[in-house]
Amino acid sequence: MRLLDVMNEVEFTFNKHWDEIKNIEIKDIAYNSSKCEDGYIFVAIKGETVDGHKYAKNAYKRGNRVFILQDDIELAEDAIKLFVEDSRIALSKMSSNYFGNPSKDLKVIGVTGTKGKTTITNYISSVLNKAGLNTGVIGTNGTFYNGIKEKTLNTTPESYELHRIFKTMLDNGVKCVSMEVSSGGIMMERVKDVDFDIAIFSNLSPDHIGPKEHPTFEHYLECKARLFKLAKHGIINIDDKYANQIIEKATCDIETFSIENNSDMKALNIEYSRAIDSLGVSFDVKTKNEEFNAYICAPGTFSIYNALAVISVCRYLNIEKDIMIEALKSAKVKGRVEVLPVLDYATIIVDYAHNGVSLESILQTLKKYDHNRLICLFGSVGGRTELRRKELGEVASRECDLCILTSDNPDFEDPMNVIKDIADAFKGSNCDYIVEPDRKVAVEKAIEIAREGDMIVFAGKGHEESQLIKGEWIPFSETEIAINAAKKLMENKSEKKLS
Repeated sequence: MRLLDVMNEVEFTFNKHWDEIKNIEIKDIAYNSSKCEDGYIFVAIKGETVDGHKYAKNAYKRGNRVFILQDDIELAEDAIKLFVEDSRIALSKMSSNYFGNPSKDLKVIGVTGTKGKTTITNYISSVLNKAGLNTGVIGTNGTFYNGIKEKTLNTTPESYELHRIFKTMLDNGVKCVSMEVSSGGIMMERVKDVDFDIAIFSNLSPDHIGPKEHPTFEHYLECKARLFKLAKHGIINIDDKYANQIIEKATCDIETFSIENNSDMKALNIEYSRAIDSLGVSFDVKTKNEEFNAYICAPGTFSIYNALAVISVCRYLNIEKDIMIEALKSAKVKGRVEVLPVLDYATIIVDYAHNGVSLESILQTLKKYDHNRLICLFGSVGGRTELRRKELGEVASRECDLCILTSDNPDFEDPMNVIKDIADAFKGSNCDYIVEPDRKVAVEKAIEIAREGDMIVFAGKGHEESQLIKGEWIPFSETEIAINAAKKLMENKSEKKLS
């Protein structure tokens, strides 16, 4: 591809004569110098901790001769320097150009918010695929399409990776993409040149605020709102207290959904249900023109909000109502309020809740279902903020009957340090707790102590299949451990009955 075609609509200056660059052919784009070779463009990205300009000479040594730079740096005489105001913005447009602007040929649905992004994107994919619209997913759990899975480093991949994924999906028959759009992804211009058909706002609460993330909550909100300047159509949870601020900043047309406030689509007559392999909720959906019943195989108010977002998408895309309702009934997401049918006398749930807000949401939801004891097994990430540990402890000690405090990606920190910080929040609480730093042993202990009617939540790991210990990711499947522990327990009980 010609360099000038890659740079289409990118403003730049350069250090060579026009005749020297106008016919240059480009093999590919790289923003990591180790991936460079002859015929590539190296884009020097300025990050929070790493400045790509420092690696330009390494890219040159690997054969790279064309450089996208924000600052002038010393390079060999034959290096071609193209100067841009912001290399992240340049990378976004260049990547879209290089892959043929694939998002324009896809129906792209972007989901943003503090909670619910993963669940909503996966529900959308599940329902649309069952309705016959080939839909891929990009998000926290990775990239999925046509039975193919690819890991992603970030919830919202870097712009080059994003447009590469779009192109690959398009080439494989995908028609629609449901993707998580993180505030960080928006802030770092990863989605600037994505042609969004639909943008969804789920909710907003303080998160990702710190030196390497958003400086203030206002900045966090502003980044979320930017998605609604990139999309053609917006779908917004009007019950959220920040919804109107998102709407005020939007440039697309907006429709709303709710449980409490007036909206374009409202859930009424909510009823909770419980089975050995699921916790669900049914509700009536009321719009200006019709009313119908829907069911989602997940518990609580937040599941209704997630379902309303999916229904809004389906209606906008003209999916047949009966197909949508039937598909929604079986929509599930691994590690998100996932019920493991391993004990017939207790409910075992795996969930990704790893901060105070999300843990409180799931625990308060579960309390709406009949139960004996509510037990929560959880920890907190090592080497991170102590505030999260305090919040988790405060929520769990207030909402639960018993807790098992354990590890959760301790990395280089002693798990007992983390547990101690969490345990401090239990002082003066009526909630008892057990300390077991080995998470595998902790899960087995939870299965062992389960009684008739108990609800036990394994919080924090969710879909994850590993534990970060001393800088190394160790294979760890909480689901598999729970299944094996329950199987062993039931076998032992059977043996005792026979003896």
